[in-house]
Amino acid sequence: MKYISTFWILGLFSISCFTQNNSKITLTKTDSIVTKNGEYMLTFEEIDSLDFFSTKTKSDYKNDVFLTITDFNEAKRQLKNIAEFDEKDLEYPIVLKLHDRENKAIKIDDYYAFVAYFPEEDILLCEGGHSIDASFNLKNGEGTELTGNPDIIRSSLNKKYRLNGHFGGQQCYSYFIQRRFKESFKKVIQLDEEFEKATNTSLCVIGDAFWVNDNILYLTEDSNFGVDTKYFKVEIIATQ
Repeated sequence: MKYISTFWILGLFSISCFTQNNSKITLTKTDSIVTKNGEYMLTFEEIDSLDFFSTKTKSDYKNDVFLTITDFNEAKRQLKNIAEFDEKDLEYPIVLKLHDRENKAIKIDDYYAFVAYFPEEDILLCEGGHSIDASFNLKNGEGTELTGNPDIIRSSLNKKYRLNGHFGGQQCYSYFIQRRFKESFKKVIQLDEEFEKATNTSLCVIGDAFWVNDNILYLTEDSNFGVDTKYFKVEIIATQ
């Protein structure tokens, strides 16, 4: 079964319209949420696996590769005067104190163990209870909800947008879209929430994702570990 869903991120109301023609269901949903970073139109289309993989092969897309420091001593050296750790258990050094490059303190609200440091992004990635992601953008002090996990990042071809996300300790991940503003990326769309509103399908685990340009993202919903994988094409259009 295939459906196409289009909705606008605009104002303060929501309209849904469903039509059915034999085995094909077309769902059109206009949604209203507030975003301070502009207005966007999103189109979701469920596709088949052949379309997904043939497009991926033709696109020759390459995933982001960030310099990743997992050696704690090297990370600690690079984060001298930025981060302070409890090193009683060297397998799980805990972040005690942290501040950004403007010397503003970053709140640490739980026990988070060091995982990796990404110097190009200036992001410290840690892990909390239930294996949750905890990340800190040292450029501006932003936390996990806005920073995400660099291992999840998939950038569009000219890096106008990028898919990002983080694991929250339960079954599902949280996924969002960031847009580049000058030299920094800002979260503009909570993708998993808008995806579910428009398609009535949970975007729980993205198994694969790639871009074909700066506006079209292909992804799979793969929360069943390869069983009943669903394939989607997502188009993002900024309306201003």
